[in-house]
Amino acid sequence: MGLTEKPASFPPVTAEPIKMERPRYGAVIRAYQCTPLLEEVVKGLRAQTAPPEHILIVDSSGSAETAAEFENLGAIVVPYPEGDFNYSRAINVGAVANPSPLTLIISSHVLLGAELIERGWCDAQARGLEIVYWLPPNPGQVGDLSYVLDRKNFDGRNGISNTAALIPTQRIIDRPYREEVFSAEDQEWSRYYYKAFGRGSWRVETPEMRYLNPNHGEDVWSHEKLLNEELAIGHFVNRRLIMPDRIIARILRGVLATVRRRPERAKMHFGMARALFIANFKQPAAQSRYF
Repeated sequence: MGLTEKPASFPPVTAEPIKMERPRYGAVIRAYQCTPLLEEVVKGLRAQTAPPEHILIVDSSGSAETAAEFENLGAIVVPYPEGDFNYSRAINVGAVANPSPLTLIISSHVLLGAELIERGWCDAQARGLEIVYWLPPNPGQVGDLSYVLDRKNFDGRNGISNTAALIPTQRIIDRPYREEVFSAEDQEWSRYYYKAFGRGSWRVETPEMRYLNPNHGEDVWSHEKLLNEELAIGHFVNRRLIMPDRIIARILRGVLATVRRRPERAKMHFGMARALFIANFKQPAAQSRYF
């Protein structure tokens, strides 16, 4: 079984890609505390060769003091609606509040090289594309790697990433991120976009994109984050990922981690195998926030 079929709710879209010489965008950042890293992220955005017209912080802190700290950064503070935090909802309210034609969705712990946004946008435009996103390089990768990601090479994991992505604002408003899709809302939205518009996005893997999440990275990782992502992708994006062979592969990886005396990794793989098996019979439920 390949990627899940296009639901009837996906209308055919024929809109031409947005075109502009330099990117005019507002940066939407989701945050609940004002950290030194967030300050560095904001400074880095303003230092871009094509800086944002606006910086919008979707504030889920519920604290007037924290909101004031965000305002002191020169940001437009967008209060998060009442209720449990949901990444999709945070992005959606940020896009609605953004008056610029493009929205840069960027995490509060991501730093981009000063030329990346302008260069990435121009490279995407040269290929008739209106979306560009950035990722750190893969282990062992030397230099930058850039290519078109579309329906042909989308596997449910490698689509437009909400870690750092430049997207036409109206596209998000017209078809918001689905709130019930926990942890893989960007991959589900990618699936929608590639199918509905029939074109791809520009993917850039570069060491100039630094992912500095203190809760999840090369040296520190969240078991719950990995599990949630695997479940969400398997259920909402590519059901091939929860088929028996994938479950068996997880069990084997757990056995290998056990042999290598890596009990936390083994626990993760065995836990994923069990959860993926259950997901074949019951829609998984999980919180959008996993830290």
